[in-house]
Amino acid sequence: MTRERWAQMAITVQFLIVVRTLGEFFRLRHVHGTSFTASVAALYIGGALIASCFCWAGVTLYFFRLYTLSVWVALAAVVILLVYKIAVIGW
Repeated sequence: MTRERWAQMAITVQFLIVVRTLGEFFRLRHVHGTSFTASVAALYIGGALIASCFCWAGVTLYFFRLYTLSVWVALAAVVILLVYKIAVIGW
């Protein structure tokens, strides 16, 4: 498998992370019902912003043909989002 293919897969994973994080908003709204507040959703929206910025960085690096760096950005995004989830949102 080429570095370019790895970068394509990494960008796809990053995009799926963004979609999954934004989808959490709807799950929370369903679970909390009428007690759902913006402060509950804000933590997940923050995670989605982090994920989308990393996704943008990965795509930009891909366009400049920096495939290896694009993959590393994706890996860093996963680690940072896991730390964010554990530290801010909770396990």
